[in-house]
Amino acid sequence: MKNLSCMTRYGRCLRAAERIVFHLPMIIGLFLLDVRPVPAQHWPLESGYTYLRLGLNSFRGDAYFGRTGGEIPLQRIEENTWKFYSEYGYSRFVTGIVSVPAFRTLLVQESADAPVNRVEAPGDIELGLRIGIFPGEHDAILLTGIFGIPLGETASREGLWSGDDEFDQTLLLGYGHYFEALSARLSIQGGYHFRSDGYSDEVLVNGRLELRPLHFLELRLHVRYLESQENGDPGFIGGKYGFSSNDRRFLMYGPEIALWITRGFGINTSVLAMTGARNMPSAAVFSAGLFLL
Repeated sequence: MKNLSCMTRYGRCLRAAERIVFHLPMIIGLFLLDVRPVPAQHWPLESGYTYLRLGLNSFRGDAYFGRTGGEIPLQRIEENTWKFYSEYGYSRFVTGIVSVPAFRTLLVQESADAPVNRVEAPGDIELGLRIGIFPGEHDAILLTGIFGIPLGETASREGLWSGDDEFDQTLLLGYGHYFEALSARLSIQGGYHFRSDGYSDEVLVNGRLELRPLHFLELRLHVRYLESQENGDPGFIGGKYGFSSNDRRFLMYGPEIALWITRGFGINTSVLAMTGARNMPSAAVFSAGLFLL
């Protein structure tokens, strides 16, 4: 009788385990479908929320755009930047921003017989505040101010500058609208970059379209435009090869994919192509990283 009782309990446990295994995909699927990510960067962050991202921005090419916009060939030009980005929602109306290019590797080789020039250093830190003038559920009007702190390397004789060696300020006004029926969000920002120490000021426009076909999957399209005002020192070049150069211009565009693995953790990757550029490296920029909410 004792053995029969054990066998009965064993059979019940086995059937219970089979039911758990059978329903496990359904449980996981329901959990993933319930993920509701809170967007950052172009949208107000909820009070008490923190958004963190650690990522790698990278490109490799064989040319850069000169001062007239023409491509100047090289054997190799490369950048790899490990970047930490954070936002914190102090309230529904105020979000703090911290951007730290913690480690940058810049590399240039002008020809096959030329030496490889390399600089490894941190970049310039950016601190900012985003003010929600009208932080609604479907519409938002945002005012963003960013202050740059020059901590990057500018002593390279080859002109590989990992920073700008200037205190600069950026002021942006943005608008965003959420299309609930399409699960889509459109954001646009326009602003002015106030520069110093010989650099020309810049006008910039950022646009982003977000689609969410699934709750755990976000597809984004980025467009970024920057144009120098050419009001700086005409003889000041800044860094060479497009690294921290003066009088920049470019139009960048490309897709991004973000996958929310849990409610507070995910991965994303993007690629941005460039056209109409001046004083910029000539290469597509790849980015991949981990983010936490």
